Amino acid sequence: MRIFTFITLFLLGTVARAQNILETTKRALDSVEQLQMQNKTQDAIETLKRAIRGTSSSDDLAYLYAYQSGLYISIDSLLIGKNLLGRSLEAAEKAKNNTSKAVAYRAKAYLNYHLNLPDAVVKDAHTGLKYLEGNNTDLTTKYFLNYLLYSTYSRWGDEEKMEKYILKCKQYAIEANDINLQVNVNNGVSSMYLARYRKTKQTSILDSTFLYLNKSFELHQSHPTKVSGDTFVITCINMANYYLEFSSELMEIRKEKAFHYLQLAEGKLQKKEASSEKWINVFGIKSGFAREEGDISLAEQYLLQGLSLLMSDKGNYFKLEYKVNKELAGIAVKRNDLKSALDYQERAEGLLKKSFDEQQLLNAQKLEIQYETEKKDQQLKLLKERETFRKKQNYLYGGIALALLFGLAFMFISYHFKLKFSIEREEKLKQEKEEGEHRANLKLKFEREERSRLKAEQELLSIKQQQLEKESLANSLLIEYKNDMLQQIKSKIKEGDTGKIQKLLKEEMLLAANFEDVKTQIQKVRPDFFNQLNALAKRKLTSLDLKYCTYLYLKMTTKQISQALHVEPQSVRMFKYRLKQKFDLSKDEHLDDFLGNLS
Repeated sequence: MRIFTFITLFLLGTVARAQNILETTKRALDSVEQLQMQNKTQDAIETLKRAIRGTSSSDDLAYLYAYQSGLYISIDSLLIGKNLLGRSLEAAEKAKNNTSKAVAYRAKAYLNYHLNLPDAVVKDAHTGLKYLEGNNTDLTTKYFLNYLLYSTYSRWGDEEKMEKYILKCKQYAIEANDINLQVNVNNGVSSMYLARYRKTKQTSILDSTFLYLNKSFELHQSHPTKVSGDTFVITCINMANYYLEFSSELMEIRKEKAFHYLQLAEGKLQKKEASSEKWINVFGIKSGFAREEGDISLAEQYLLQGLSLLMSDKGNYFKLEYKVNKELAGIAVKRNDLKSALDYQERAEGLLKKSFDEQQLLNAQKLEIQYETEKKDQQLKLLKERETFRKKQNYLYGGIALALLFGLAFMFISYHFKLKFSIEREEKLKQEKEEGEHRANLKLKFEREERSRLKAEQELLSIKQQQLEKESLANSLLIEYKNDMLQQIKSKIKEGDTGKIQKLLKEEMLLAANFEDVKTQIQKVRPDFFNQLNALAKRKLTSLDLKYCTYLYLKMTTKQISQALHVEPQSVRMFKYRLKQKFDLSKDEHLDDFLGNLS
């Protein structure tokens, strides 16, 4: 089973050096940090609620609401987190110290990170850092703002920026003397080198990956009470995974070292000092070793044990349960236990539907938050435009009043200029009339713009609704296909035709396979395949072009490709036509034959 390990983006940290908040607030936040170290999120939320009720200081409220927002966001309660973020930003506007404003923007960047709005994350993080320029009273906030930038550029694959911001994180973690942050940043550097290795395949890079994992582990051994359970478990899992995937030592030695780290991770998980989903990583690695040793039954037992521990937790882990059941179905097929394979597959399909439903709810929260944010931004823009107009209007009235005063003074000073003054006054009245007409036109213009904005908002709602409907249709099509496949398997079981059953399962696994895994297998068998495609193309091939070419090279039908990519068959046929144009194929030449004949 392929093990995926993640570097957790912790929101909370030591606040002892933040000098602008009350001692009672510092103690409350330090207590929250300790609760987070023990994986007690709900207790941390209650501590923050009590602290909020006990203060009216804007600086303190900016901190408390920001931290409370982050905790709710971390458990996917995005709407509550967004409302608390609004309170933090309101308090920050009234706060006396810039560090409170920086903390509020840190929470805003964290929400946008979960909403998958990378540009907004970068903007908010830089705004927070600007408030902290020349100020070292809250190094933890500087660390997390830079860590958000590192994580965002990690998603973009910008190695230069990743290295820049993770090194800044390292600097602030050391200056703050925060061992937990130092362990977390070493894990981040290790992951950066691992991503670089996966891209370049230079084995020397793996030494750096292992070096920083070792640094993380040694820091925990020196300061065990200062490292959170989640951070330590991540370190242990990554170390064990290193011995499974990359170590060149003998199997017996690799397994002994890996199981040592997994035992340490299990100790934290049994005490509930780390999040339960990591049970799957622990037993997934054990299952990986069993499979390398050829013990398929033991590999299955490990996965079942991890699944049992995960399901004993109160949370919903439908995606993880789905992946484990898919893996168990594959193992059952290898053991020629088709009935068990079918049972695991049916469970996987049920979990997939639950996962889709859960994701739809989360997407609905995200869309609602984005819509409210965009609407508020439009309102703020309109208010600013109106304020600018009012200022210009006031300047105009002031100018007119000043001109009238000068005119009256001029009239009283010299009677001889009375006629001239009358003419000037008529001209000014005419000018006032023109200005009034101009203001009326401006008013009409603003009303039209407001109607246009309302129309645009309605269109945006319509587009978002269509997007949700398309996602729902795609999910329904996928589930319908899976149900059809299950019916075929049941039919073949009744007929006793095991060969066709295995063929169906292999086809289904091909459709469900991650394209990166398919691409890796192609490169092992045909290392020059993608280079040859790019050389023969008359126009540059995109990553989607390469994906279509790979599926066609594997003799997948139009229907299979459409199901694998969640698109309509007509879209696949149109894409094949565009590929023929990129390879400059004639009308009589077939794209399938062209790809199949590549040597």
